[in-house]
Amino acid sequence: MMMRSAASEHESDVSLFQRLMTLMREQLGLTLLLVMSLIGLGISIYLTIVHYDTKVSLLCTTGGVINCQSVTSSAYSTLPGTSIPVTIPGMLWFIALGVVAGMQLWAVTRDHAEAQWLRPAMLLWTAVGLLFVLYLVYCEIVLVQRICEWCTAVHLLTLAAFVIALTRWQRRDEPVMPASQRVTTRQPNARASAARARPAQQALSRRTRRTLSQRPPATR
Repeated sequence: MMMRSAASEHESDVSLFQRLMTLMREQLGLTLLLVMSLIGLGISIYLTIVHYDTKVSLLCTTGGVINCQSVTSSAYSTLPGTSIPVTIPGMLWFIALGVVAGMQLWAVTRDHAEAQWLRPAMLLWTAVGLLFVLYLVYCEIVLVQRICEWCTAVHLLTLAAFVIALTRWQRRDEPVMPASQRVTTRQPNARASAARARPAQQALSRRTRRTLSQRPPATR
């Protein structure tokens, strides 16, 4: 009994892994958005900690054009007119992006259709993030004249998220179909093919019987 239960648990784990891999392949855009939001959130949290806690060292190049310390400690590292670091809005942006992508992935696993507002809303959200990134890049290159490696990673993640959201919005006429509907739409096609094949087989068998009956008896 213990061996059977262990085997059944192993099979369930394998089937769950296969379902997850299938989901990741079918929903590659949403999966990438979720992963990138987690990475961006981690970087934003790290830079926020470095901003408030001077005991935490900033792991980055400090010489030449690439100098994270100069960028993160400049006057443009906070929101204009406040002492709030720009990493906090970045954290909120990545959290919202990850929540929306995760909710949609969960809806697909529960065989729910994709909400019509999702793709336009995600495109608008990523466009806002990209505009903010362009402002930060301008501050880095033109005003501070230094580049931060961590900031550049966040900027690239934001750009990639916008590209994915734009691609998904361009394909808005091809909504995601739940797994249950994909199965039900395949079955009638298979049944129809089998139904079309039966009359042909029956007609062939009738022609074969007529041909055999019309042949003259073999001479001995």
